Parts: sequence; C-alpha cells; structure tokens
Amino acid sequence: MKRNIRFVTRTALLLAVAILFQYLGKYMGTYNNFIVGPIVNAVLLIATEIVGIFSGIFISVAAPLVSALTNKAAIAPVILAFSPFIMAGNAIYAVIYALLNKRKTISSGILAVVAASIIKFGLLFGSVLAFISFMNINEKVAGVLIGLFSWPQLVTALIGGAVAVLVICPALKRVLNDQN
Repeated sequence: MKRNIRFVTRTALLLAVAILFQYLGKYMGTYNNFIVGPIVNAVLLIATEIVGIFSGIFISVAAPLVSALTNKAAIAPVILAFSPFIMAGNAIYAVIYALLNKRKTISSGILAVVAASIIKFGLLFGSVLAFISFMNINEKVAGVLIGLFSWPQLVTALIGGAVAVLVICPALKRVLNDQN
C-alpha cells in the first residue's frame, strides 16, 4: 500500500511540474519550446528513474494530452491530432532510457540519454513528415509542425536528459536510502 501511495504521489508531483511549465510556456514567447521541452524531457527521465518506467510512460501520455487540450493557438486542433505521436515519442524516450541505463552510472546515463534522444527525434520527425503528407496539411501549418518536431526535439531531449542525469544521481541515492 505504501509503495502504491509513493508511486501515485511522486508521479502526480512530477506530472504537475511538467504541466505547470507547459502552461507557463505559453507566456514565454516564441522560443518557449527550448525552455519547456528540456524541462518536460527531464521530468520524463526523472520519473522513469526514481518512480519507475510506468510513471515515465504515464507522464509521457498525460502531459502532451493536457497540453494539447488546453492549447489556444491557431494550430491547436492539428497539434491535438498529432498528439498520439508526441505521446509515443515521449514514451519511447523514457523506455529506451530505462533499458539502456541499467548500470545507473553517469556514463551509462549519458549513453542512454543520447540514444533515447536520437530515437525520439527520429520517431517524431518521421511521424510529422508522414502526418503532413497523409493529412494534407497546408504549407504554412506544415512549416510550423516541421519547425516544432524536427531538430528542436533532438536538442530539447539532449538538454533535458543532461539535466535529468545531473538531478538523478544525487536524488537517486537519497530516494534509495529512504526506501531502506
């Protein structure tokens, strides 16, 4: 019972951090994705490492859904339609990280972040190109989507992963000591 409460509490707190920064990002200007993206990516990996892979996957699905449903931008309906791909990209990011960071060292964490970031980027970039083609998206919206879901995804995943690795190492030791 205590373990379930710990899982729900920690997952909820980390999800709240992700959603809070997604919300605040709407007031940060044009390049807010270079602030919000790394924070959300860091939250995904911190949740995965400290709470567990299911926490990372839950936040991977919930955060983009909340963001898409509360988005007031002109392209919000298109982002909502694309959100399953965002969820999948985030979940793959968390899962690949968890699978590759079995040793729980900084070096294995960095390797896991790099691999997970590249795979997430590839999935999102390929998905956005296919989505634009299949959905017959107009050129202006297509340009915005490509701008959001191409190289910036790689950059924000790498930055967020680096932040997470720096946070996880000291935090993980505290959490593991707490549970003993």
